[in-house]
Amino acid sequence: MKDAVVDRLVSQATSRAPAERARLARAIRALDQLYELGRKIASEPELVSILEEFTGRLERAFGSLEGVRGKRILDIAAGSNSSRSPTTGKRTALFEPWFARLLLELGAEAVAVDVGDLDGEPFEHHRVDLGRPGALDFLPAASFDGVQDSRLFGSPEFRKAYPRKRDHERVKAEIARQERRVLKPRGVVIHSDNPPGKSLP
Repeated sequence: MKDAVVDRLVSQATSRAPAERARLARAIRALDQLYELGRKIASEPELVSILEEFTGRLERAFGSLEGVRGKRILDIAAGSNSSRSPTTGKRTALFEPWFARLLLELGAEAVAVDVGDLDGEPFEHHRVDLGRPGALDFLPAASFDGVQDSRLFGSPEFRKAYPRKRDHERVKAEIARQERRVLKPRGVVIHSDNPPGKSLP
């Protein structure tokens, strides 16, 4: 991977402490070795912004990237190795499970759920149709330090299976209920695409 890409991603760290910058650099280099991140960025440069966004979310939620270490974090609609672009319908690296991968490299215990293929990923993962009522009931209550839901309602697979707005509203309410249920008492919602009060398109 080109050092300029690593430098750009590392400069995103809000904490300028050398240890934080080194931690992020190690994680990014590991993602490159394991998943050909550099090649995928060359093909789809928007991936840099996605990783910057994920890094920023973790820093805001836990105060630092070191604060992520040892945390059990649920990634709802994690993305998969079979995801398609909402605009082209072609296979894309943009919707691979980068957040869960990054968590793992930062020392967190990542748990990912998605309807797509996550076979072969080194973190705990479950194939789940999030449009189905009670789809996350199998997860134990009060078992996560953090939860993120991101991109579900923009997913072409989800929109095809659940095209009606009332389905989106039902799923939005169910995910919010499940997030409250699975979070530990001091747990945090790292990011939600559908916070309370936000209407869906």
